Amino acid sequence: MKKRLVSVMLAAVLLAVSGCGASKDAEKDGEEQKTTIKLGVRADGIDMAEAIRDSVKEKGYDLEITTFDDSIQPNVALEEGSIDVNWYQHKPYLDSYNEENGTDFVMIEPYTHYPLFAMYSSKYDLVEEIPDGGQIGLCNDATNQARGLKLLEDQGLIKLDESAETPTVYDIVENPKNLEFIEAEMSVLPQSYEDVDAIVVAGQHMYNAGMDADDFIAESSDGPDYSLGFVVRKEDQNADWAKDLNEAAQCDALSDYFEEAGGVLIPLF
Repeated sequence: MKKRLVSVMLAAVLLAVSGCGASKDAEKDGEEQKTTIKLGVRADGIDMAEAIRDSVKEKGYDLEITTFDDSIQPNVALEEGSIDVNWYQHKPYLDSYNEENGTDFVMIEPYTHYPLFAMYSSKYDLVEEIPDGGQIGLCNDATNQARGLKLLEDQGLIKLDESAETPTVYDIVENPKNLEFIEAEMSVLPQSYEDVDAIVVAGQHMYNAGMDADDFIAESSDGPDYSLGFVVRKEDQNADWAKDLNEAAQCDALSDYFEEAGGVLIPLF
């Protein structure tokens, strides 16, 4: 009886172990059999997402694209699981979002591109030509105003307080040309292009306003720091489908899209 009981117990253990292994194999097969990738983008990124559809298809996946009207909902949807991945935010924004919301989203490397950020002038071809007392248009949001001021500092027009992590116009400690600064929301700043001596803005907004985004007199040196890429939940960062998606995006069709979009998005591949 004892021998029979031991045999029964061993058989049960072996069955449980076998079942566990089968379950793990099924999970692995499930990942390998994933055929649809649910991608979230902002509404203004739909054409960029469509540009990679065929390349993603060649990797064996259908692309299901969901658009959002703001910069918060794509991350909310990612956390809830209604999408697998999103593609719209730069790394500093992602880091800030993770910190503020307790999420651990990951941007897959290598990143795909970064947006052009530059100084534009309708009156001058060189930064050195900007006159004493000239007016400079800056973005009124903290992140982009800081970028604009650092660009001006790099060009030798001003000097900022070194202790200011996110400088504003109040952190200017030297202004040898007595420049005057006009602040406005970035999307409307190009409207001041003809009225001031220069503006510092993302190239996308110049392009959206029907202007030549490549016609800048100085470009920000921190562009790669604001790189964009595919963002996934931490548990998916090494998934085969995530790697395949990132590889698929490094295609001629996306490069062509960036070029046709006025050169305001700079590819990193």
